[in-house]
Amino acid sequence: MIRYIKHRLTFREYGKHVTIAPNVIIKRPRLVCIGNHVTIQRDTRIYIHPENKDADHCLLRIGNHVHIGMNSVISAQNRIVLEDYVLFAPRVTILDNTHIYEDVDTPIMFQDLTRDGAVHLETECWIGTNAIIMPNVTIGKHAIVGANAVVTQNIPPFSVAVGAPAKVIKKYDIDKKKWVRV
Repeated sequence: MIRYIKHRLTFREYGKHVTIAPNVIIKRPRLVCIGNHVTIQRDTRIYIHPENKDADHCLLRIGNHVHIGMNSVISAQNRIVLEDYVLFAPRVTILDNTHIYEDVDTPIMFQDLTRDGAVHLETECWIGTNAIIMPNVTIGKHAIVGANAVVTQNIPPFSVAVGAPAKVIKKYDIDKKKWVRV
């Protein structure tokens, strides 16, 4: 109960039945909104990098019944939205930013982050092990991203995408009521 009260005071929004496993690091939780029945497994890292240090809105919104697998990384500077029933396998990475590298006289690690664009995972997505979701991407409802995929462009609803860069290989055919190769 004490942990629940502490989290309610620390996060912008904090739902009921939230499980945050040991060794999870969440930087700037006041800019994170978490829904109900959420699980964040061990060794996950969530980094919030607000451009405006006085930001007063959620940069990461996690919906209801979301499961984030162990060793995942989420890095938000603009906005990342995980709608309801999103499922991550272990070691998923989601970024809405990258490093600026144009100044060759300054090490990249000391240069700012880009403001590339929001990432949006619609309801019922399943993201496979080691997948990377890059900035400015929307993954449609009930879409599946295969293991080791690198998503650099939008994935339509009811589709399966694999590879680096990720390409759609299957879509659900409503008339045939089955998954078909593209």
